[in-house]
Amino acid sequence: MNCISAVLIVRDEEAFLHDCLSSIRDEVDEIVIVDTGSVDKTRDIAARFSTKVIEMTWTGDFAKARNSALDHATGDWILYIDADERLGVPKAGGLRQTVADPGTVAFFVRFQPKTGYTPYDEIRLFRRDERIRFKGCIHETVHPDINTVRRTDGLELKRSDIAISHVGYDGDITHKHHRNLPLLEEAVKVDPGRAFLWVDMAKSLIALGRAAEAEAACEKAIALGQNHSDPKQRIDSSVGWLQLITLKRETYPEDALRLAEEACRLYPDHKALMLARAGVRFALGEAESILPDLRDLTSIDEETYYDPLIAYDKRIFGEWAHVLLGGVHVRMGDREKAAECYRRAAEFAPDSQEYRVKAAAFASPQAVRSA
Repeated sequence: MNCISAVLIVRDEEAFLHDCLSSIRDEVDEIVIVDTGSVDKTRDIAARFSTKVIEMTWTGDFAKARNSALDHATGDWILYIDADERLGVPKAGGLRQTVADPGTVAFFVRFQPKTGYTPYDEIRLFRRDERIRFKGCIHETVHPDINTVRRTDGLELKRSDIAISHVGYDGDITHKHHRNLPLLEEAVKVDPGRAFLWVDMAKSLIALGRAAEAEAACEKAIALGQNHSDPKQRIDSSVGWLQLITLKRETYPEDALRLAEEACRLYPDHKALMLARAGVRFALGEAESILPDLRDLTSIDEETYYDPLIAYDKRIFGEWAHVLLGGVHVRMGDREKAAECYRRAAEFAPDSQEYRVKAAAFASPQAVRSA
């Protein structure tokens, strides 16, 4: 019998916890929650699900809290999940069927990091083993230990059809940027070679209006990804390119284009970089040259698209690509195609009156030919 323990760390999660626990209770044998100081109804909600709740003083170290949950888990397998996440299985009992594989140390799940994004692979299901521990005060990971155990014991790391969706980054998350930034500043001192820490630091700095520092963090991430043998490190570094292009685009468009061209040379299949380059070229007056990229993007079904290494905002394939393509057709004088692009953009963003107005305007013979 492969028993499964779900482990969570929480603090003031009354808005999210019920739905998370509802999604996992029939798929696991035990739920272990480490509470780091809730003052809302989090513990009351946890009690309704027969959970094991451990109280712990928050020390500013996510790995320490997660490892405390591991210490109290008794299952053969660990499902690691957060209160603002939801488990999805193809059918009832899917989690237990997955871990029935005797030759596997851990499984990737298809993880959706934010509503409206495509999924990518994350390790969230692994054997309970004292050699596997979380590391890192923020963006804590078990990957290094799992890889060590995998090699030592001759086990495999496999993909699964289990899904986890993250809803906690919907809406205004300024408070999380304020919380995360000092932790990230400490984390890069301990692990300066991890590109993901630098790009996430850049993201927080941008959100908090500290553009110059964000640029420096992006450049650090970019340097770390150059010719790196680890594909995950390289793809994390690519986000540094994307953030830097965005920072430069409004005030230094020529620099942004130079960066976009170089980034697309290094990452020719990177869809977000492809759209970013097209956008900068369009801003600098180009039209026909970006048609192939935009046609490629708009041909992708955003609902089924999946890249194991990176998640994309679905608007890259839908709303944003169609709006830009509409602008291209306007400049080329093709009102009919422009109208169709704006109509498609409106289908992806039904709340946008602007797209509906443009679609109607360019479908009309009296439309003014302007972008």
